[in-house]
Amino acid sequence: MTDTQNYITQLQKQFLTAMQAAGETQAKLIEAVRAVPTSVEIGTPSPAQFVEQSFGFFTEVLDAQRDMTLRLVKAAGVAPTKAAAKQAA
Repeated sequence: MTDTQNYITQLQKQFLTAMQAAGETQAKLIEAVRAVPTSVEIGTPSPAQFVEQSFGFFTEVLDAQRDMTLRLVKAAGVAPTKAAAKQAA
């Protein structure tokens, strides 16, 4: 393999490791949320509010993953497609 191929392979491995770590963290977060008592107390968000907040968070995670991937593509010197560039803007 060339140095470039080795470098790309290493970046891919690092990215996958980071994605696995993020997945583990998300699983632990979900487990922690499930451990929260289900009784409704004053100031506790309703189930619908909790769903909205959770999906908002996961949307932010996906946006961060997309942005990180586009930065890696840019750093690698590969021009992203017009659709990906438009989404990033």
